[in-house]
Amino acid sequence: MKLRTTFLSLSFLTLAAVASSPALALNAEQAPTASGHAYAEPYKAVRKDGVLHIEVRFVTDYPGYSGELIYEDIPLERIDGQIYAEFGDQSFSLLRQDGGVVAPDNLHLGFNYDPSKNPRVGSWKADFVAPMHDVNEVTIFMPNVAPIGPIAIRDR
Repeated sequence: MKLRTTFLSLSFLTLAAVASSPALALNAEQAPTASGHAYAEPYKAVRKDGVLHIEVRFVTDYPGYSGELIYEDIPLERIDGQIYAEFGDQSFSLLRQDGGVVAPDNLHLGFNYDPSKNPRVGSWKADFVAPMHDVNEVTIFMPNVAPIGPIAIRDR
């Protein structure tokens, strides 16, 4: 019984330490990448003329961050399941144009030796079919990054 009590006490202490750790804390404004050393920060979501333009910046607070691959050359027939936006309970794919999508073909985050001077390691821009005007927030999904958002939509 004493061993069980000790084990439970240690489990709760460990859980408390992990929950209070800044690296593992959940933050709606920062979505961690797969490495855990960089974060996606929503920059803007603008709805205009039936298009929703999204911009995301990637930053790090890890000195000596060596960069990472987020995604690369996703085939057009598979991209809708890899990169998409959710508006409420509906999901929408990237906008199609000239036989492709209005988004970068790949996303590589750069290295950063001193994030105290400039934490930015990358950026990403894409266009989606805009949701109806009663939708005010969007969440973005892409490989190797936690869900980004919710991001407030501004109308222009």
